[in-house]
Amino acid sequence: MKAVCKSRFMLVVLMVLPVVMLSGCEMRSNGASVSFRKETAAEKDSSEASDSGMEAEAESPYTYLAKKEIEDINDRGSVYEIYMPKDVDIIDGYASLSQHGISYSADVYGYGEAEERYASFEDHLTLKQKYAHEADSDYIDVADTGIIENGEDRYFIFMGKGVDYDGASFELRELYYLEMQPSGAGILWIVTVYDDYADEDTEPLIDELAACHSINLDLIKPGSTWEVSEDQDTYQAGEGDKVLEDLEGYQYMGLTSISDYYREAECNLMLPKARIADIDRTNAYSFLHGVLVSADVEEIYSGSALVTEMKSTADIKYETALHNTSTIRNVQRSAMMPVPGFENALQMAISYEKKGYQSDEYLPRVEALCYIPIDDTFYLALEIFLSYEQKDAATDAVIRELETAYGIDLFKYCNEQYQTDALDPGNAALEQRGANTGAKTDTAGEAAPLTMAMLMGGEGDIMQEPSLPDTVLWFNATYAPLTYSNGFNWHLVGGLKITEEHQELIDWGLRNSWSITDRESALEVVERLKEKGHRQTCQECMDQLKEMGLLDLDEKEFRKKFLQSQLSNDYRYVIAYNMYQEGHDANYMAAWDLCRVNQLYADFYICGYMTYEEAMDGSLENSLVLQQLYSSWEEMVDGYMLGFQFWSRDSASKDDSSTRERYRYYEMLKESDDSPYELDWNMELKKSW
Repeated sequence: MKAVCKSRFMLVVLMVLPVVMLSGCEMRSNGASVSFRKETAAEKDSSEASDSGMEAEAESPYTYLAKKEIEDINDRGSVYEIYMPKDVDIIDGYASLSQHGISYSADVYGYGEAEERYASFEDHLTLKQKYAHEADSDYIDVADTGIIENGEDRYFIFMGKGVDYDGASFELRELYYLEMQPSGAGILWIVTVYDDYADEDTEPLIDELAACHSINLDLIKPGSTWEVSEDQDTYQAGEGDKVLEDLEGYQYMGLTSISDYYREAECNLMLPKARIADIDRTNAYSFLHGVLVSADVEEIYSGSALVTEMKSTADIKYETALHNTSTIRNVQRSAMMPVPGFENALQMAISYEKKGYQSDEYLPRVEALCYIPIDDTFYLALEIFLSYEQKDAATDAVIRELETAYGIDLFKYCNEQYQTDALDPGNAALEQRGANTGAKTDTAGEAAPLTMAMLMGGEGDIMQEPSLPDTVLWFNATYAPLTYSNGFNWHLVGGLKITEEHQELIDWGLRNSWSITDRESALEVVERLKEKGHRQTCQECMDQLKEMGLLDLDEKEFRKKFLQSQLSNDYRYVIAYNMYQEGHDANYMAAWDLCRVNQLYADFYICGYMTYEEAMDGSLENSLVLQQLYSSWEEMVDGYMLGFQFWSRDSASKDDSSTRERYRYYEMLKESDDSPYELDWNMELKKSW
């Protein structure tokens, strides 16, 4: 394209005449026109000075459309002229309009050869199919026309139904159109129609776009209906895509491989074979019977570890769901758990209930993560999204095959409604959906199925978590909210298996949070916590308030006097006052100091500052003190949270309060099936190591 444009630029300079090439609407029977030219410097300066918006002067035969000029910002001076909505704004090569319930955008699609543009345009449809079923979109009744040829142009229409961030149901109708130019460039324009904002001009505008390009656009008109494909199971690899091969012992799963961008690490991959599936060299996804599976090969960068990679992703998913209070409730977050059959693979999940499209009923969703190391640098990042709203009679079978293939337990993250509805013989709706989608019900056969653990050199059998004595589990329970907030496993000492990367991770945390660099500094810190800690600071606050005559005032008078004092910027004094008024002395928050002592002993063991026996001996002595100070897990956690709030100077008055967040983790742990707080608080703690 650049060579063509350059030659035309020379003609313009020599002859002082622009060369115009016609394409687009003019090539069609209605006689509308599109043109291309290379701007001279003088023309460009004149255009910018007049601020004309690069509009063509030719009179339009349409009511709502007009010829508009748009520049290729990657090839300055290359200007293309096509029909667009008359009121469109064009700024720096990008056209946009929001009017009559229609959102319109356009820009020049000029990189590479024409075939590359066609391939890239097909990627738009592929990504739309994937994103439509992801948690952020979570559409139902998704349909598309596929890529349609219109002369040299290409287009597709995409439709779906969803719920927006505020909880309002909506229908999505989008047109993607690639309008090719004689030069080989293309203009990609997108039309999105919003029914709620449509007016009397919406359909006439759509009709003019259809007439201009000699296509039928009835599907994007407000109120239009569409058919959803009933065939989810027919898999066909796209041209140039990698293929999912059949797997003996499976009804739905297929086998392929992907790699990182630079081909440094390649990994086998098992994925459901579905009509909506795409596998290229670096990533893959499949959507089948309400189950979306996507996979990438990711790199563990210096200073990070697999646990931190998973925690970072899980934090984003958890916070996104937690703060979407208009449509989501009952957000839960699991701990990171080992994946059976692998040495260091991890799994975890975010689960919640989300408002459905067709009613105000809240329906279950699960976002599960499974990270499997390939080598010391790369790992397979698998994400699985389960949507109850698209569940049918075949969904459970797909989930079970994923569980077999990867050794993970997805059903434990689903609530009872999700697990049992598809098995309910009276649930006609689910049975019909399963029948419509060609659900397979035959048994998979007697052959032992292949698993990812076998393919990746793992043991292939179930690896049970190490069984710890109840006394050690009791120690772990004292700092379990922090373990859980990090995504770690409370069943393990320190929440982690001992590996080189985990040792580096804990060592980094000790250095940066505690200034602990060796055994000597480690012991100094725990002794300070056991003897003084923040309870000493709290006592000092109480003493200072007493000297000022504020400690015994009623709340109204205290607030008035406190705000007039020089202490008003430190919320710790308010916490100390409240504790005193509730009849607690500073020692009530000892749990904050002593629970962290147990956590530090575990970290010292992981880093090698203490032997296992030394760490457990210290935890036993410390835990016996906790049992004497508190009468129950609830009371200990209350003291711990007060200490955390005191340390962080948190008023806990806002939804994003760090204290509230830490307490949410405690509540999730308490309500979990394997809650550490099911352990008897008054159990006899004894040496068992």
